[in-house]
Amino acid sequence: MKMTDFMFILLVPFFMPNDAHAYLDPGTGSVILQVVAAGVLGALFTIKSYWRAMVGFITGRGKKANDTEAK
Repeated sequence: MKMTDFMFILLVPFFMPNDAHAYLDPGTGSVILQVVAAGVLGALFTIKSYWRAMVGFITGRGKKANDTEAK
């Protein structure tokens, strides 16, 4: 690492403002809640899909090439 890069990384935090004085409106909390809920539900759906595929592969109950949807 060059000395100039090191000094830049070391000195940048001293020139950053300390207070943001940002405003978060009441809708921000609900958006964050929606994002968290969507992430959890998406992860659970993904795990369920892979779990079913893995169990179907192990038990031999997976879809065969000649299976039809109308059964």
